[in-house]
Amino acid sequence: MSALDAAALVADAATRRWYGANDQAVDRATVLTEVEVDGAPHVRWVLLGVTFASGEEAVYQLVVDDRTGEDALARPEVLRWLFPALAVEEVRELGGEQSNTSLVLDGTVIVKVFRRLAGVGERNPDVEVTEALWAHGFRSVAEPLGHAARDGRDLAVARRYLARASSGWEMALDDPYFMDEVRDLGLVTAAMHVALAESFGTVPGEARAWADAMVVQAGRVPLPDGLGAAALERYAAFGSSTGVGASMRIHGDYHLGQVLHHRGHWYVLDFEGEPARPVTERVAPSSPLRDVAGMLRSFGYAAVVGGLPPIWEREARQRFLRGYFAAPELAPLLPAEPTPVLAAFELDKAVYEVGYERASRPSWEPVPLSAVRRLLA
Repeated sequence: MSALDAAALVADAATRRWYGANDQAVDRATVLTEVEVDGAPHVRWVLLGVTFASGEEAVYQLVVDDRTGEDALARPEVLRWLFPALAVEEVRELGGEQSNTSLVLDGTVIVKVFRRLAGVGERNPDVEVTEALWAHGFRSVAEPLGHAARDGRDLAVARRYLARASSGWEMALDDPYFMDEVRDLGLVTAAMHVALAESFGTVPGEARAWADAMVVQAGRVPLPDGLGAAALERYAAFGSSTGVGASMRIHGDYHLGQVLHHRGHWYVLDFEGEPARPVTERVAPSSPLRDVAGMLRSFGYAAVVGGLPPIWEREARQRFLRGYFAAPELAPLLPAEPTPVLAAFELDKAVYEVGYERASRPSWEPVPLSAVRRLLA
């Protein structure tokens, strides 16, 4: 019998940004694994299994002080337990909107601890893809320094910390020179897609398969005012398209918060994919234009949140696309006419965002919902 109360752990998790399931009722919760952390008295590493009323299941990773019930992840002894090769003295937790927990160790290493874990034997996409890109020679990712795993599950990943870097989101809202860097972001995005294609391979894209996945996602997100039916009609039309380019591994959740600008260069982060989608969907091959659509949607978010004029979003989109499509190596991966494919993926992304915001930040739901209306107009 566990010394920890599973219901209490779920109640606490539900207050955390990384939980991401507050729109789902919990049917039951179980402490699946409970291990005392060596060198950290009264601290337990816990795998918490949650079954939702919908039948969906999830496994969360927690580190808990069993005397107080408080989260104990950010203690140096816990990080030394996860990464024995790292001599950890000081740990600083990064704030911000995250689906995981990021910690800076001694100002030189950043560790991302995965909170909702992939299944046993399933590689976490962030670990798998970053290591593959680095091995390929793509240097617009932070250098991998190792990852932690236990019982067949990836738990965390360590990388070189890019001190004093600015996220694309911060730059968009605060940096007057952001527009000067957007074209370079498009170039780096194109280089990332070429490296992914060469690392993981490609197959011809199938619009019908992509449209079917869009329909499945739309079924998870009820939309008001007939928007759901209109989206399904749009997806059906897209599904009959031909010559839609390559299908390949992609980033899967590409936006301004997933890129850093450091010493004049862009770096790409977080290859886990969209956290509200199942892992099997996150790693499934797709069009590189799905990533492009994600970044375009991010410009829309920045414009709304930052109170920026409509011309700002148009300019950001144009500069990014100009840089992206300038790469000649991309030609074999893209359709001859990319606009219809890009439009379908942008609509799919906006529908996904409605569901994500509804579950995580309800007050933000009107942002993607207005985009869905615009894209269907």
